[in-house]
Amino acid sequence: MKCCTRLVLFLALFLLPSLALAQLNIVATLPTLGAIAQNVGGDAVRVQTLASSREDPHFLDARPDFVLKLNRADVLIYNGMELEIGWLPALRKNARNPKIDPSSLRAIDASQFIIPLEVPNEKIDRSAGDIHPQGNPHYLYCLPNVIAVTNGIAQRLSAIDPQNADTYQQNASDFIAQVQATQDKWEAKFQALPEPQRQIVSYHSSMLYLQNSLGLIQIATVEPKPGIAPNPAHVAKIISTMKSQGIKVILQESYQPTAISQKIAQMAQASVVAIQPGPNLAKGESFIDYAENYLKTLYDALQ
Repeated sequence: MKCCTRLVLFLALFLLPSLALAQLNIVATLPTLGAIAQNVGGDAVRVQTLASSREDPHFLDARPDFVLKLNRADVLIYNGMELEIGWLPALRKNARNPKIDPSSLRAIDASQFIIPLEVPNEKIDRSAGDIHPQGNPHYLYCLPNVIAVTNGIAQRLSAIDPQNADTYQQNASDFIAQVQATQDKWEAKFQALPEPQRQIVSYHSSMLYLQNSLGLIQIATVEPKPGIAPNPAHVAKIISTMKSQGIKVILQESYQPTAISQKIAQMAQASVVAIQPGPNLAKGESFIDYAENYLKTLYDALQ
């Protein structure tokens, strides 16, 4: 009996360090969400990201390893607003992991933490182009939204894992301070530009949150309707508008077509600023470095 008791005590002592070091296994659909989760979770979490900084998150190839990652996930963090609707529901179904069912506390729709823009007021159809019925889902280029999402994720992780709640809240506070400092610095710089220099053309209406946070003014979009390629008449109109108003920047996401944008920019003596949809986590790029890079590139182009 004493031998059995000693064995139980030995195993308990042996396993305690492992239990103390247990990490939440978090899967994030997008690199920015992965970066936020890692900054909030620190050593208490292990984060894997599905989409890379080079991929269009609307049309991600659903690889078999994604199913395995989701099957083993303790927490899923996704963009929401139907950005991932073309691939995430099927992956989640095949993963057969009740922890990340849509109704679960552990399935975190990050869009619930922000105020959505461009939510249609009426029923939409395909004639209006590729419009998201829940609003514009491209909110993570906007640093105030990143702050809101960081707060939301910290609160949810604290509820899921109360033992590490203080860590999550402190990490979130530290990260938010960095993001806010970056926003304050660049917002002041952009706001100091004369209004004509803050005018831009966007390829797709995907930079609206970013534009609003910096005081930029979108005059037109290369796409006549969301997801609809421009015809020659529309391209000519864009070139004419840019020339007459002195617009020097076409702003777009890096995965969107660049050939037409480059042609318009050449004709209008402007430049194309293409922003990657998140930090390059594979190469160790931090979110702050990523944000600093695209904000500086945009600012320099406007000048």
